[in-house]
Amino acid sequence: MAKRLLILLVLFSADFAFAQQEGMFSQYMYNPSALNTAYTGTRDENILYFQYRSQWNSFEGAPRSSYFNYQKQGAKKLSTGISIMQESSGPMSQLSAGIDFAYKLQLSGDSFISLGLKPMIDLLDINFSSLNIYNPQDPWFDINIDKKLSPNLGLGVFYYDDRGYIGLSTSGILSTKHFDQSSATSYLAADRAHYYLMAGKVLELNENILFKPSFLMRMVKGVPIQADISANLRIQDRIEAGVSYRFSGAMSALMALRIQKNVLVGYSYDKELGYIGNFTGSSSEIFIRYELLPKVVKTIFKPRFF
Repeated sequence: MAKRLLILLVLFSADFAFAQQEGMFSQYMYNPSALNTAYTGTRDENILYFQYRSQWNSFEGAPRSSYFNYQKQGAKKLSTGISIMQESSGPMSQLSAGIDFAYKLQLSGDSFISLGLKPMIDLLDINFSSLNIYNPQDPWFDINIDKKLSPNLGLGVFYYDDRGYIGLSTSGILSTKHFDQSSATSYLAADRAHYYLMAGKVLELNENILFKPSFLMRMVKGVPIQADISANLRIQDRIEAGVSYRFSGAMSALMALRIQKNVLVGYSYDKELGYIGNFTGSSSEIFIRYELLPKVVKTIFKPRFF
């Protein structure tokens, strides 16, 4: 028990000290809008999307993330959407909500570039009194953060064709300090801009099997660059399965099933590698993507791989 408490303290301390607040999803490739607002409208259909992640299941108070997104394809070049992210970790709870705007330009017959903008607000709540504090008189834990509201702005660019994509984005370009500069504890609640680079390619192995390698890099000041590399197979446009490796030291098994022609559900199971995996346990993630198809659907419906 002492080892678990020590490791948990180190993990939470790292989050506060280096300010990597944003949640991560292993199955980001099924709706990158959580990271890149420019993805909005690129599927040429309206979608509803929900994703939930439970991380480090062996810990009480471990990170939990929920994401909801609605995208509406624009009648012309401008598409819009709504994104809501709820994250909790120990004494901290954060809600982010934003409106997605994406302007799509056609470069050639099947290649496009989308430029995205997301005005958003963050609502942060930290209740230090919920911790089991060794010294209740410690001034570092005297001040809670009660529903602190801060504005932010997401930006993104997303290039794609029918066989792949590459995107660069920030899900919140503004840095925010939730305490006054005069406070000795101001660094405990400093949000920093996060930057993402993602890319994926679709390769046809045969008429029934598609292969998609992809990667995602996360960059934030004060934290080493993190990266995920994944590989997925789609079999007969119905079943998708693959694996992902996170360079911080985790492996993920990914699976998705198209239960109807416009409904895709997925699940992932993550496991930390190395010594720390003995204490963190596993992480699980689920998503549901509902595609609002037009009343008149093409005779052959072939869902896109990203």
